[in-house]
Amino acid sequence: MPQPSWREVMFSIKTFGAAVLALYIAFALDLTQPSWAMLTAFVVAQPIAGMVVAKSLFRVTGTVVGATAALALVGAFAQAPSLFLLALALWIGACTFTSVLLRDAPASYGAMLSGYTAAIVGIPAALAPETAFDYAVGRCIEITLGIACATLVSQIVFPKRAGEALKASVDATLTASVQWLGDVLRGESGEEKALADQRRMVADTIGLDALRVFASFDTPSVRAAGDAVRHLQGQLLTLLSLLVSINDRLELLRSHATGKQDMVQDLLDRSAALLDRPDPLAPDAEMDRQIRRLQEETAARMPSFGDMVRDHETILVRNILLRLSDALGTWQRLLDLRAAILSGRRIAIPEEAPSTARYRDVVLALVAGATSTGAVLLTAAFWIASGWTHGSSAVIFSGVICSILAALDEPAAAAANFLRMTILSAVIAAFYMFAVLPMIDGFASLVMVLLPFYLPFGILLGLPGIGIRVTPLGLNLVALLGLTNTPTQPDLASFINSSSALIVGIGAGILMFRLFRPLGVEWTIRRVRGGVLRDLERLAGPDANVSRTRFASRMFDRINALFARLDIAQPDQRATMRSALAALRIGFNIMTLKAVRGDLTHDAARAVDRVLAALTRHFGRLAAGQPVSEPLGEIDDAVALLLERPTGPADETLTALVAIGSALHRHADLFGQARTAPVPSVLRKEAVPA
Repeated sequence: MPQPSWREVMFSIKTFGAAVLALYIAFALDLTQPSWAMLTAFVVAQPIAGMVVAKSLFRVTGTVVGATAALALVGAFAQAPSLFLLALALWIGACTFTSVLLRDAPASYGAMLSGYTAAIVGIPAALAPETAFDYAVGRCIEITLGIACATLVSQIVFPKRAGEALKASVDATLTASVQWLGDVLRGESGEEKALADQRRMVADTIGLDALRVFASFDTPSVRAAGDAVRHLQGQLLTLLSLLVSINDRLELLRSHATGKQDMVQDLLDRSAALLDRPDPLAPDAEMDRQIRRLQEETAARMPSFGDMVRDHETILVRNILLRLSDALGTWQRLLDLRAAILSGRRIAIPEEAPSTARYRDVVLALVAGATSTGAVLLTAAFWIASGWTHGSSAVIFSGVICSILAALDEPAAAAANFLRMTILSAVIAAFYMFAVLPMIDGFASLVMVLLPFYLPFGILLGLPGIGIRVTPLGLNLVALLGLTNTPTQPDLASFINSSSALIVGIGAGILMFRLFRPLGVEWTIRRVRGGVLRDLERLAGPDANVSRTRFASRMFDRINALFARLDIAQPDQRATMRSALAALRIGFNIMTLKAVRGDLTHDAARAVDRVLAALTRHFGRLAAGQPVSEPLGEIDDAVALLLERPTGPADETLTALVAIGSALHRHADLFGQARTAPVPSVLRKEAVPA
């Protein structure tokens, strides 16, 4: 367990203060259920101010949409309870589907809220249709009050700006990038270290997009910098892909073309030395001049097409030098973009800012939606059959639990933890309700008796990895206490029924998760791997129309999803990580083939078309789990044709073909392999003419 710091203590004090403020105002306004305001303040609490604002906006939107949907369902099916519950279950399932499909916080959060808010508002309203509108308005006011208090406190009391976190993350990611670049160029990037670096950098780069959204709410300088953050993210993705390519080609050069290493080593060493500075991110005009000189020298040493025809191993040399020059230029652009972000100034960028493409898993979203619908229908059937008065709460909570946990890899395990925390919160609530609250009088006393629990709870809430596990403890305590303005005698039977309803609702969620999601993380890994292959299949197909940055962004999103679930210590999973990164380079080289195809002769263009068609079939069969049709024969034929009859951009075409063939050979675990040779035929010694 990580040790809490003063930041977590301050976060806890702020969160409890916001919750108490919301509760006080709700009492002062004589709202029906003040505890909803307090609960909401805890729900939207985040360490970073911009995250609170973003989450709050989507929570308000989701609440209003959900309440409106609830009123519409009550109005349509007030006289047909079974149809109402069926329609409600379908609505919650549709919202869960949308939330899981979107994936992007905070947009998915709004969709999720729209679903279970309809249950929270709709079921009590359906039981008393004449008060439905008042009930819906009351819940919206209470929730909005909690949101307003949490937002106000986060913005005023020692605010931690998302812009500051963004700038710190940019610096950390750039520093890690230049260190990895130096390690790759010096040949010091060991396998496990390289994969650990790659995992961290991919996650940090993808994470910049969420920080950019949050920072736009609380940091004017980030807004003023315009699209600089998106451009920086695109350039980081480019640099990562270049590093993967350089590292892969250097390994191939060292193992199968050792005699050619001298052609690149001094340029690699000088580039690494140039980047190895005490402060690698500081502006340096002299470094810029040296980078330009290195790029000029790299271009001068580039093997010509004639060199590649005479000595096929120089294809690797050309590929490495091309990627080295690109990496140095990309690093310069990254430093310029960083300076613009830190200063909050716009810079002239000729191209449009790249969009961040996220992959969408429709099947996972459908399963999640079906799980939520099934859980609501199951508890609704139990409610109707049993006639249990508190069964309505079980229906509500089954929808809540399935909505909020649907996107997880192990939702049943998370729901089981939710159940344990709920049982513990029921025990604590019983202590408060029957032993503590009857002994106090007044709001100040209430705050004092809640403080010993909620201050440690808030500290745990702010700890990474811990907060999400303890969240149900504090939230369910508020819900079970049901604090109101009206003094009431605690009723043990009512309390047991309310607690049991929560447990039954969670139990229904666990049951549905085990039925619909029995395979856990392995199923997710297989789906992400299949998504990588389908992306390559579509890219190689004749109808693909996607930009390089957009393809890289979506592929890195998939790679990030894989890396977060794979274990570096397992050899087979390390191989999957390497293969996923190689898929990115295969995609880039497919795009190169398509770009140069129009400038080739008819025969060469036909050969490239056959390669692309073979790749499309190959990746499609792999994604479908069918026997593969090996594309390496078409690649070798196209290479042989280009070497025999060079034409147009033959050097670029040849480099791309060999790069694709090398990746397919070296990463057989993901891409399939029918041959035993470790490299394409053009790079094997027996294939090189004397």
